[in-house]
Amino acid sequence: MSRLDILDAAFHYASKSTSRDQYVLLTFDTGDLPSPTFDEITEFIGVRARSIPDLNKRLVEIPGNLDYPYWSRSGEPPRILQFDSRTWEGVVDELGLLVQTPVDATRAAWQVHVARDVEDVPHASGRALVVVFQVSHALTDGRGATRLARALFSVEPPRPRPSQARLFKPHLRVPVAVGAAAALPFRLVAARLAARRSRRTFERARGSITDRNVLRPSIVGNVEPTGNRVAHVIPCAPLRVTGTRFSVTTTALTAVGLATERYLETIGDPVPDTLNALVPMGLPEDVSWPAENRVVNGDVDLHVGVPDIAERARRTAASLSETRRNVLDPLLLRWIEAENLVPAPVFLAVDRRARKHAPRERTVHESVTSNLTVVSVDRGDTDLELCGAPCLFSGGFPMLGPARSVTHGFYGLGDTVTICVTACPDTFPDHARYVDILKQAVDDVVAVIKDAR
Repeated sequence: MSRLDILDAAFHYASKSTSRDQYVLLTFDTGDLPSPTFDEITEFIGVRARSIPDLNKRLVEIPGNLDYPYWSRSGEPPRILQFDSRTWEGVVDELGLLVQTPVDATRAAWQVHVARDVEDVPHASGRALVVVFQVSHALTDGRGATRLARALFSVEPPRPRPSQARLFKPHLRVPVAVGAAAALPFRLVAARLAARRSRRTFERARGSITDRNVLRPSIVGNVEPTGNRVAHVIPCAPLRVTGTRFSVTTTALTAVGLATERYLETIGDPVPDTLNALVPMGLPEDVSWPAENRVVNGDVDLHVGVPDIAERARRTAASLSETRRNVLDPLLLRWIEAENLVPAPVFLAVDRRARKHAPRERTVHESVTSNLTVVSVDRGDTDLELCGAPCLFSGGFPMLGPARSVTHGFYGLGDTVTICVTACPDTFPDHARYVDILKQAVDDVVAVIKDAR
């Protein structure tokens, strides 16, 4: 169906004030060969995009927001933008501005930013191309953004295929609005009944959830961010992270916990033994789910009170597994799905009220449900290219959120894992020092756990 699910629509509505988009950073090594021209890059991307149905859609909003937006066919040509910088440091500086500006999904759901002849790109044999594929979060999640980026830049061009979904015809906007208004009371009652049944079913089988929103002491960084952003991109040497018996996610969580502990000690702040991280977790492919964003969030204990790093990693891995089992419980997922049947006008009214009473920018929180955010995405193999230039590494930029002025992303492409940190310079000004501590923490964790049993 071409109508947005409430989870996807929530990202679209939120993007009207700040970017909630997905970003896929890719670098391509041109070596000593001449860099392709901007026109050649535009043609390369345009030809491939025409064969990818999801990249030929735009959102159509319904009058009065009486229903959620619908996907319609887009007649817009691909929007390819150029970075101004020609050095790696300059491009990374520009990324902080890029992640503040959302795509207009009512015109096109994606765009691409390109920098040519970039000097000093890590792991490049000469000059390189830097590409950022930006896609509306209403269209897809992190795994979906990876699939779309891989389709755009795969060595083998994608085969043209028709869209599997019936797209909305914009001339039906008014009839749909009238129908949605008439059905609103019935949809609301049906949604409440479905949510009540699902909750009762869950509680009969699992008991009441008493610890979903347990508060814990906040730390520096648990501050309401402003709209300003900075980005850090650190491509790890091959096998630096992946050459261990632990998953990249476990290694990342252990390193982030260690870095946060060291940073807090450096600035003289206490280290709460309840330190934890919010981790987005993808739903298995065989799980039925109405939204394109097939992700649920779980809080993982970082066990910072455990001095032995290998033992800390083992306990973090166990906490990660337990959290994944809990949040992917089929009964819980059905409950969440039922709660999300709320009609658009009701959802938007609740959202407006929540934003009206939300903490202001720079608000320092005394307690939070989670201290940190860690995103881990596998981008696949390195069999990607742009106009013949092979791909080096990938990255991304997890969005900031309430009480979150710094986020962490770990993105694997082949044997290289890139660490990306997004921060608000107004509310977490010490981000550069923290990133240096994080890099050392990654080295130290990998050195300890690579031979752990």
